[in-house]
Formats: sequence, C-alpha cells, structure tokens
Amino acid sequence: MTSKNHNKKRNVGIIYEQLCRKVSECLVEGDKEKADIALDILKNPFKKGTELYKEFRLFDSLVKT
Repeated sequence: MTSKNHNKKRNVGIIYEQLCRKVSECLVEGDKEKADIALDILKNPFKKGTELYKEFRLFDSLVKT
C-alpha cells in the first residue's frame, strides 16, 4: 500500500485559489447568489487572526518569492 504525502501549506493555497476562481466565474455568469456563498466561505475562515489566515500568508509569501 502506498502512502500519500500531505502538504497542508499547499492545500490552503489551492483552496483559496479555487474559491477566488469560483467567485469570478459566478460573477461573469451573473450568478450573484453563488458568488456570495463562495465569498462567505472565503471571508470567515481566512479572516485575520485565524490559523488558516496565518497558513495562507506563509503560502503566499512562498509563491511570491
């Protein structure tokens, strides 16, 4: 049985990126209701002071360097 490595830092960045893309896609399609849902998911767990916010900042700094 093979084991899969888990990279939590990368996963946080991927989740954030997918949610941003979903918001953009919904706004282009004119589906404001789904865009608001995706924005709520982005705003609450990724707000300042949360653990996900700290992890995302680490990920973002790695991506930008």
